[in-house]
Amino acid sequence: MPTAVIMPKLGLTMVEGQIIEWRKNEGDRVEKGEILFVIETEKVTYEVEAPESGLLAKVLVPAGETRPIGETLAYIVQPGETLAETPVKAPPPRSAAQVQPSPEPAVVPAGPESGGPSRESAEKIKISPVAKKIAEEHGLDITLVKGTGPQGRIVKEDVLRAVEEAQKPVAAPPAQAAEAGPPRSRLVKPGGMRRTIARRMSESFQTPHFWMSKSAFAVRLKEARERLLPAVERDTGQRLTYTDLIVKAVARALESFPGVNAYWTAEGIEMLEEINVGLATSVPDGLIVPVIRQANLKSLAEITKIRSDLVTRGRDGKLGLDELAGSTITITNLGMAGIEYGYPIINPPEASIIALGAIKERPFVVDGQVAPLLSLNITLGIDHRILDGFIAAQFLNRVVELIEDPLLLL
Repeated sequence: MPTAVIMPKLGLTMVEGQIIEWRKNEGDRVEKGEILFVIETEKVTYEVEAPESGLLAKVLVPAGETRPIGETLAYIVQPGETLAETPVKAPPPRSAAQVQPSPEPAVVPAGPESGGPSRESAEKIKISPVAKKIAEEHGLDITLVKGTGPQGRIVKEDVLRAVEEAQKPVAAPPAQAAEAGPPRSRLVKPGGMRRTIARRMSESFQTPHFWMSKSAFAVRLKEARERLLPAVERDTGQRLTYTDLIVKAVARALESFPGVNAYWTAEGIEMLEEINVGLATSVPDGLIVPVIRQANLKSLAEITKIRSDLVTRGRDGKLGLDELAGSTITITNLGMAGIEYGYPIINPPEASIIALGAIKERPFVVDGQVAPLLSLNITLGIDHRILDGFIAAQFLNRVVELIEDPLLLL
């Protein structure tokens, strides 16, 4: 019997998916386990395998459409099987009166019936011979000339005045200002990821946010990275980044402030036992947050290796939903784009988010003298339902302390 191909459920939070492309056409032979179509969920792009071998008999949902989980998208049949199709209801036929073209209006020549001048009316006009001759030479319609002579007779001066008026250049109508209206545009239908980002950020921005920022001196952070980089690269094949060091610093700071490592729920504040750091990562048409789990328990080399793998596979659309869920705090590194400050929106249901600015030399007063020092700005966004300013400030101070003295991370 025919096998239904349905929209799969790829994670606990998935409610719908958008079909990006069908890898097979109707009538094509498919093998079980072969990639049949590609979908985009709120977080990832996923290749879906054929559930059975056979012929792709009917595609019910074309590429570009979004459907909820469990909905039938197509059918696979065995050779010799047929699939009953529901006939498409045709629109009601149009009546003859509806389809008959309306006649074009006839062109009526100027004449007595149309109100235009006629030969008879022109012959009855009183005009002097001189005036008539001048009018004929200039092709002037005497029926349009108002006579000023006795009994309305058209005289020479009347015709000359009419000729002069006719020869005046016609003034162009004043240029009208462009009508106000919407600018030219084109409609882009967002994919599942962009729609989810829009929904989640709209929901998150209803949360009572507050932000605080602090500068961290980065001289020792730079020195630590330069000293550790060769060893980490030798062990992992990947280069240690500033982000890796800061992930470790944030995770260690959360150990000292467990109240920050929490979720807001309808039942109350959920205190989380694991410290999982999410990294906001830009991908085509959206943003994902791959998660480094139990980051506080991992070495810098392990964090470097995991971070590199997650970001690489994430940008290729090859992460599983479990690798994009469960973060307890998110870090967004705006410094890579040269940004110095950012005020990020919390990634719900987390209690906080950290934005990193660019690491660069800035002027500071040291011993009464202005000196350039390497630093970065760190902004902490907080859910005020969970945390108040003093605890949040203590947590941020601890993060800065660990960045300024990275030996504490070891």
